Amino acid sequence: MKKLMRCLFIVCILCFSISPVYARAGGGGSSGGGGGGSSGSSSHGSPPVRRTTSPQDRVVSLITFSFISYGFSYMKKYRRRYKAISMHKDMKKELEENNDSFFDEKKMNKVVADYYYTIQNAWNDRDMDTLKQCLSPTLYDQWQTKLNWWEYEGIRNELSDIRLLKTMVVEVGDDYFWSYIEGKMRDRMIKGNEVTQDNKEIFIEYWRFIVEDDGIYLDEIRQEDEV
Repeated sequence: MKKLMRCLFIVCILCFSISPVYARAGGGGSSGGGGGGSSGSSSHGSPPVRRTTSPQDRVVSLITFSFISYGFSYMKKYRRRYKAISMHKDMKKELEENNDSFFDEKKMNKVVADYYYTIQNAWNDRDMDTLKQCLSPTLYDQWQTKLNWWEYEGIRNELSDIRLLKTMVVEVGDDYFWSYIEGKMRDRMIKGNEVTQDNKEIFIEYWRFIVEDDGIYLDEIRQEDEV
């Protein structure tokens, strides 16, 4: 019973702690740190007590560790998405109050996903023709300037294993909409033959699309801390 209460206490700490908590091997206690041969013989003749771990205890520990790891991973992911989820709910509530029936969430998410992969692959390939079809003139000029400067400096940005983990529309206007982007990829910066950066972290961005008669164009990208 005490073991179960201890496990539940640890889960609660992991789920509700403000600071990240990392599960370390051994859990902070050393399996061989306290007993050892330091007791030696005693005048009372009481032999040291050895505690053994049964197979059942090992299984319980493994299950508990797996459950804790999953719980922490889930809470961390939800905390990162909380802002976007809140914005998404407020947007849908406002649309319902205004009786706006044009919003097709599934269709818009499909559009965003298509643009995400097309734009990332075009950026990796320096395919300016494809980027011109997906970007607003202002953003296209900015990206073209950056890529031209990198080429002059002998720098290239290689993207691989491109994935879109989550997207949701968080704001809709008459001629624009904002979408939450949660993605992951291998993002390498290379100068000459030297890899100067190699990033595989999950990232969060907010993409602003403008809607015009002839199509939809990505117009702005903001990082998570800029929203």
